[in-house]
Amino acid sequence: MKKEEFFGDILFLLTLISPFVSLVIISIFGEPEVFSALGMTRYIWIMLLFIPIGVLSILIGLKLKKDKQEYKKNIIVAVIVLPLLAIFGSYRFIDSNISYDTDNIITIENKMNIELPREIKIATSKRDSYDISYVKITDDKSKEKFEQEIKNSQLWEDELDFYIKSVLPYEIQIQSDNFEYFIFYNVTTGQYNDSNFAKGNYKVMFIAYDCDLQKLVILDNYEIKSNSKSKV
Repeated sequence: MKKEEFFGDILFLLTLISPFVSLVIISIFGEPEVFSALGMTRYIWIMLLFIPIGVLSILIGLKLKKDKQEYKKNIIVAVIVLPLLAIFGSYRFIDSNISYDTDNIITIENKMNIELPREIKIATSKRDSYDISYVKITDDKSKEKFEQEIKNSQLWEDELDFYIKSVLPYEIQIQSDNFEYFIFYNVTTGQYNDSNFAKGNYKVMFIAYDCDLQKLVILDNYEIKSNSKSKV
């Protein structure tokens, strides 16, 4: 009987901490410093792996109840934790607005007429008015080659123009100070890094690169509206 009580205490404790342990593991694999919350969403399914612990806690609780031992904590905690693990753990498979398809980088290349690394991990979120991708270069040689291409290119800027920054989504604006290189492309006019806009609507794209984190942030399918004849 003591073995069952000891086993019940262990399962109770493991069930109680399972959401926190799973989040720690997810944050390690998900690299939120690169991919933001999208990185954690990629590995949120790890929560599902902890469900058997809660199920066993319920079973041992029922056995303890049958033997008239202390059982409530095992069942109560498991009943609370299991739905959380199941709901959050299934989110990756429910949200169709998130993609981890590396072929998205080819689409960006074709639109902007530039070359980007292929040895990557990518997470793309389709928002209501634009798409945003977080990219990590996973190969050191590819990183070195890409950075050399940036330095040799006339398209990449090492400072972000104030007016260009002002038309970007707020979440991009607040991140931009952490990046070293930028490229802004006006799809409508075919011009790069031009902050002069005549009156009208423009489809634009934007990429920022962080050398230390080997990280790219890519803005796509974004439309700006200018009411001026010069800078917005």
